[in-house]
Amino acid sequence: MTLGQNIVGKLIQKTSNKGKNVSGASNKRVARIANNTNKKALIGRPSKDMEAVTFDTKKMTFYVKGDLLTRLYNFAYWERHSLTEAFNKVLQDGLKGKNTRDKNKA
Repeated sequence: MTLGQNIVGKLIQKTSNKGKNVSGASNKRVARIANNTNKKALIGRPSKDMEAVTFDTKKMTFYVKGDLLTRLYNFAYWERHSLTEAFNKVLQDGLKGKNTRDKNKA
């Protein structure tokens, strides 16, 4: 065996040992990330109460001014409502006393 083959063999052995250590550590890391991900995934899921709020609703997209959206977020936070509940309450209060007849029956 020549000197060059010996060095190459040692380099391969060192990198393969590092790979083993990393894979063992990465398995632990992957498991830890998976556990954290599962906990975080539960945060975004609607609760049973939220199912009642979103029952018989439609999903739509609106353009809202930034300051009004911030105020809506603040209202939802301080009144302990979800954003959906807060939006529905604000919209309901805003439409009180307004003409909301069906446009097809006019």
